Amino acid sequence: MVVQDLALLLVYLGHKSHIPSLWITALGATVGVAIITSTIILSFFLIRVLLRTRQLVSLSDEPQTVLGKPLLFPMIFNHTRFVPVKDQFSNRFLAVGVPVGLRCRIGNLLAVDDPTLDLHGPPGQGWSWTRTLSHLSCWFSFDSERYLHRGDHQLDLREKLDGFLRDQNQDPAQWPYAYLLGIPQFLGWSRSVVSWWYLYTADRELDAMILEINNSYDEKRNIFMKVSRVSDPPLHPPESTQKEFLDHSYQVRSLPSRPQSTFYKGVWTKHIFASVFEKVDGLVTNRFMDPLQPASWKPNASFSNMTTIAESGEVKMVTRMTCREPAIDPTQMTSLQLLKFLLHWTVPGLLTTAHIVFQALLIHYTGLMKMYVKTPVRTGSVGRHATQTEIDLEGFFRAYLASRVEKYPHPVELTYLPCRSFSTETITLRSAACQGDGSSIRRVSIEPTDPGFYTRIVNYPDIETALNTELHPTGLHADPSSQRLLVSDQALLASILTRSLQTKPFILDSKKETSHIWGRYRANTPSFMDDFVSSRSSDPSRVAYFSIVSKRRQIDRFAFGSETLLGIYTFLGACLVRWVVLEFITRGGDVLEGGIEMAAVGLVGYFLSMRGVGVVGGWKGRWV
Repeated sequence: MVVQDLALLLVYLGHKSHIPSLWITALGATVGVAIITSTIILSFFLIRVLLRTRQLVSLSDEPQTVLGKPLLFPMIFNHTRFVPVKDQFSNRFLAVGVPVGLRCRIGNLLAVDDPTLDLHGPPGQGWSWTRTLSHLSCWFSFDSERYLHRGDHQLDLREKLDGFLRDQNQDPAQWPYAYLLGIPQFLGWSRSVVSWWYLYTADRELDAMILEINNSYDEKRNIFMKVSRVSDPPLHPPESTQKEFLDHSYQVRSLPSRPQSTFYKGVWTKHIFASVFEKVDGLVTNRFMDPLQPASWKPNASFSNMTTIAESGEVKMVTRMTCREPAIDPTQMTSLQLLKFLLHWTVPGLLTTAHIVFQALLIHYTGLMKMYVKTPVRTGSVGRHATQTEIDLEGFFRAYLASRVEKYPHPVELTYLPCRSFSTETITLRSAACQGDGSSIRRVSIEPTDPGFYTRIVNYPDIETALNTELHPTGLHADPSSQRLLVSDQALLASILTRSLQTKPFILDSKKETSHIWGRYRANTPSFMDDFVSSRSSDPSRVAYFSIVSKRRQIDRFAFGSETLLGIYTFLGACLVRWVVLEFITRGGDVLEGGIEMAAVGLVGYFLSMRGVGVVGGWKGRWV
């Protein structure tokens, strides 16, 4: 806020001075100061990384045995398309491999599942100074929150892995060892197209894989697959007795893997909109090498191959990943080696998204291929990150379902899965008529595929219209049968939700603060969710609901449904208010010609006025 005040003040003074170069000079100086400040901060950040010893320090109190050790993998990604057109591009990026279950720090270079760092806030929460300082405390960070299901940052990677395997009806004990290869965060930024989980048996052989596929729309799908041997055993297998301790306190013992094949193969079905040029369906075959074996680090070795096959059996594209140079143990690097490495490999990771977008636009606008419209995610996938508005509205929709099921006259069980982008809960609701052994109970499940469902549902005039719209197949070319709401028994759900629910009419009480908000709706036709909340919720819940929905409907009406665009409107409005305040303060004379005293008084008056506006706005925000 203060920075915004100062910036506008400089522009205003330049305007009033009638010297065009003044505000241009001030703006240039501001940009220069910002660049110099950023350079100083990054330089200090880099010096801290280089000067601190890079010994591995375990963050666990218990001794543990892991497979492998933290390694830096400079990778080359080669993408070749064969149909419908031929196309090829490549890019380089840095991946980090970590033993799953190991919480550690390597100086100020790498933090793995460090519980003292605040790297991610709750869903819907924005930026904070604490989070910024946490990211600045370590060059690369690697934490569990971003992997598998979103959230649960209090769990380490092993705990999240075990939970995921149980959800897949697998026994985690089958794979006591695991190794994760992914893209680390740098200053809170990371763009990972794929993350690889290598699962090893008690004999330390690669036996299963988990691929985390992330698309450009902030959606992901986690694919579990068993792998099989596809070649002879390595010519020089490692000694099974080889072991080493990774830390000086001898708490972490590292064992090598014991591959029985040079290559391993797995197959999976592509149920995600992974590329704007590809349909959702298709078969994908993968061939892997064990990442813990030096043989996979050679520049000519196929570290990982991914082949996409059309339904006709035709090979559509091949993605090959190789190591640009052997994997590096960061604890063995000198400061000079580390400096060269970071300067060479940090930036490519930041530009991965830009490179992918550029290649896609190049293909699209040269007419080689046309982009498909994004489809809703399928069940089992994870939608984009939810906004705070969507998270808040989910509770009201949940209450609506519970109220309908409770009053249903027949035995029925409804399983509600909140959008997987911010929740892993499974809510089971039963009608009051459910009794006995449950053999007569009819069952139905419901799952919104994207968090935007919760802002759409509050706009439908009735539940029939909502169901007809949300359950209707999109017909999009990439996935014609895709739906925005997944329901196992549409007829039963319609029967539950459309059955008349007796509600008492909502009587407006002018003495309550609800009346101010509800009054805005009298000019519009209330939605069925408006009617439900107004008749079934407490006063505080009504206030919260109608405040959220009022803001959301203004966004839909004036900002094309974009909260970002609303933020731009708010910024421009705030600038206009500041300009008016400055005009009011200086209306009696020219602040630049009135001397230091007048300039000081005007400056103080300006900042006091803006603080007052901020206080009033904050006070009013609690009541509207």
